Amino acid sequence: MINLNMNKIFRAIVLFVLAFGITSLVPTQVITMDRYILNILFLSVVTILIIIYFRRDIKDIIERTKKHEFGLLLVSVILHFILSYIILSFFKQSILPFESFGASPLLMNNFFIWVKPFDIFVQQLLIVLLVKKLSECGMSLREITILFVFGFGLIHIPQILKTDLVVGLSYILIAIIFSFIFPRMILRVRNGYLYNYMIHIGFYDLVALLVKVFF
Repeated sequence: MINLNMNKIFRAIVLFVLAFGITSLVPTQVITMDRYILNILFLSVVTILIIIYFRRDIKDIIERTKKHEFGLLLVSVILHFILSYIILSFFKQSILPFESFGASPLLMNNFFIWVKPFDIFVQQLLIVLLVKKLSECGMSLREITILFVFGFGLIHIPQILKTDLVVGLSYILIAIIFSFIFPRMILRVRNGYLYNYMIHIGFYDLVALLVKVFF
């Protein structure tokens, strides 16, 4: 039974890494951020495919959520658009003391405004599914958190290679902090996966606002 669970854990992690890598790299490195409409279509298709493939797991998750509670996702997106409008309308162009190298919250470009909600949704969908699978395989919250801390840290290391050192290290640090938050919210808080989305997109919006305020 232990070997069977370890095999399931390994397959779940590999599938997550591949899916996470594809959905992170294709929009920015293949399609490119300038083609934001094409990115929305790409991420929409990916979302549909993930939902179809993991339909049983997703059904099990959403059945515990009342219909009106999904409005939290809509509220988060609406607030994202409102804040984006405020930033673009009332703040001047930022002059950063470091290179942004395509980090969308720093640029406040169309990718950040229109694509980021889809991008974060796909990321959170993958995170929820991975945490659920690991938990079903017998891993404790502590073990899952440790795995996320190291895993998310490693996944974000390439950011140092393609961005400014300050931006790259910030990505890694925030990823590690979120590694302590996301699994606990999913496993210990009712509708925690919805709050994770709110926290995730809210963080990017806060970064975009702070950059405009201070730079």
